[in-house]
Amino acid sequence: MATRLLMLVLLLLAGCAQNPAQLPLFQATERSSPSLQYLGVGGYLLRWQGEALLFAPSFSNPATLGLPPLPVQADPATIDRLMPPAADVSMLLVGHAHYDHLLDVPHVLLRHTPKAKVYGSKTMGHILAAAIPRERIVDAEALMADGSRPGRWWFSPNRRVRAMAIRSEHAPHLWGLKFLGGEYQADLAELPRSVMGWREGQTLAWLVDLLDERGEVRYRLHYQDAASTPPLGLPPQLPDGRAVDVAILCAGAWDQVPAYPRVLLDRLRPRLAVVGHWEDFFGNDPRQPEGLRLQDLRGLLAVTRAHLPEGGELRLPVPFAQIPLPAPLP
Repeated sequence: MATRLLMLVLLLLAGCAQNPAQLPLFQATERSSPSLQYLGVGGYLLRWQGEALLFAPSFSNPATLGLPPLPVQADPATIDRLMPPAADVSMLLVGHAHYDHLLDVPHVLLRHTPKAKVYGSKTMGHILAAAIPRERIVDAEALMADGSRPGRWWFSPNRRVRAMAIRSEHAPHLWGLKFLGGEYQADLAELPRSVMGWREGQTLAWLVDLLDERGEVRYRLHYQDAASTPPLGLPPQLPDGRAVDVAILCAGAWDQVPAYPRVLLDRLRPRLAVVGHWEDFFGNDPRQPEGLRLQDLRGLLAVTRAHLPEGGELRLPVPFAQIPLPAPLP
């Protein structure tokens, strides 16, 4: 039954991607400091004072004649062509284990980020263990923030970046139905070859701090690669009382959960909101992005603008755009 419903959804998604001509796309190419570069789908490359962090990138975008795929595999040539230099990355954060977020991560870890450890759910770890040494895989789910309980801070080698996983969820895909759920309880012998094999696992949001030489927070970012129902995905109240400067939102299925991103933005009050995962990823060219099928992107932008604080900015970046962060607070 689930497979039949999935096939019906795939047929619906076979419609045309959206023409982005009327969207307020952000296309800046000048790199700033801190540097936040959008890589498309849920991927971002963040640099700060000699250290770098990567949110799981996705470039392969498999498709069958432009339609949603069933068999999937990474495309190393495409990854190598599109992945920016990232040898300085020490932390690679994963929100959930669906193929459009995790498929390219093994090649990125082995070829482009040789010093990085990857942080995510138990299911993510069981999948990646088929291709990545276990010592490079960190189970952040076991020590995630959950409700009012804070999670563990994971630090970069020079302690200029730290990240905390937060219990979250993945919105239903369509009509309140969610596909590709489930988890793994043991390491896989090989990477999955079908869409169904890339099980969601526990979805995580991430809180990321950029620290100065004294260990004080200069920037705080909140990241989601899947829309969630509040309070899932909301950060705990931390003793430092530090506000979130940047909220990175997910456009995919945003209207399939109640009050997203309204409640999140009302809690965070960010000075900058960045909307990602807005492009079609069924065989698309990231250099010529089109909007997701069956998604009300303008509606999402309107809700986001309405729930930003006074002076808050909104960015809808094209892949590979450089997004300047607000000036640091004193």
